[in-house]
Amino acid sequence: MGRKNSSDIVYEYMQVAEKEILKRWHDPTIIDILRHLTEKGIVDPKRLRNYMIIYDFDTMLKFNDGSRTHTFMDLSIKYDISERQAQSIVYKERVKDTATYNISY
Repeated sequence: MGRKNSSDIVYEYMQVAEKEILKRWHDPTIIDILRHLTEKGIVDPKRLRNYMIIYDFDTMLKFNDGSRTHTFMDLSIKYDISERQAQSIVYKERVKDTATYNISY
C-alpha cells in the first residue's frame, strides 16, 4: 500500500542528507546539520520551537517546584504565546517526539 514513513525510506534519506551535508561542511557540527535541514525545509522551524518549549517546560518545572501554572506562565512570556498554546504544545506535541510515532518499522 505505501512506504510513506517506512524505515527504509528514512534510511535512504539519511544517506542522501549525509552526502549533502558532508559536501557543504568537512566536519559538520549538530548546529550545521540542523541549519542544513531547516534551510532545505525538511525540519520545520515551528517543530524546533515546539521541541524547545517542551524541553523548557521540563527544565522550568523543576525550577518552579512542580508548579505547572507558573511554568506555563513562564513559557508564554518567553515564547510570546498564550498559556493555553503552551499547554497544547506540551500535552499534544510531546507524543510526536518518539521514533515510533514518526517512522513505521
